[in-house]
Amino acid sequence: MAVPQRVGRPLFTLKPLSSVDIDAVVKLHRSAMGYSFNSRLGAKHLAYLYSQIQQDETCLGTVAVTDEKVIGVVSAVLTPQYFKEKVFSSMSFQRWISLAGRLVIQPSLWFELWQGRALDHPVIYKNMEVKPTLIAIAVDASARQAGVGRALVQSVDDFFRQLAQPFYHLDTRADNSTARAFYHRLGFVEHERRGRDLILVKEL
Repeated sequence: MAVPQRVGRPLFTLKPLSSVDIDAVVKLHRSAMGYSFNSRLGAKHLAYLYSQIQQDETCLGTVAVTDEKVIGVVSAVLTPQYFKEKVFSSMSFQRWISLAGRLVIQPSLWFELWQGRALDHPVIYKNMEVKPTLIAIAVDASARQAGVGRALVQSVDDFFRQLAQPFYHLDTRADNSTARAFYHRLGFVEHERRGRDLILVKEL
């Protein structure tokens, strides 16, 4: 159900990610998080991931929109390992070849892939494994400091509460003080450091 929210004078609305939003979401994601592994694998790859999220009931894709454009997006998954296996098994041979080509022309992606392995290890918090994960959040520069990010995170809270999950986690770069302060205000705690990244957990 779409929920109207206020950004200064105009309104923005939160709604489930749909196929018609994907091109705009990919553009926003790459603009805000061009450094990320999936961004660097290309727009087509990112669009494929968002299409898989949009079709999977164990995943959440929420967008913030105005009358003019998509101004925010958040994605989350209940069980990351299941989602990865599903994505990998559904990829065509041509898509695998395309990704392999990206890895060849961008050798630094191998290092990113190796660095990311640490994030795949289980997150244990209060003697429980925390599988639910906020995958990515991006807000258009023109809409920052206006409650869009907070509303998107609230949609993740609501999603995991409906699934009776006590916690969820995310990762962010340890040197990203802006993101760390944002998540702290929303009730996340910094749980552990893994290389250059921090794991943060939120109790629901």
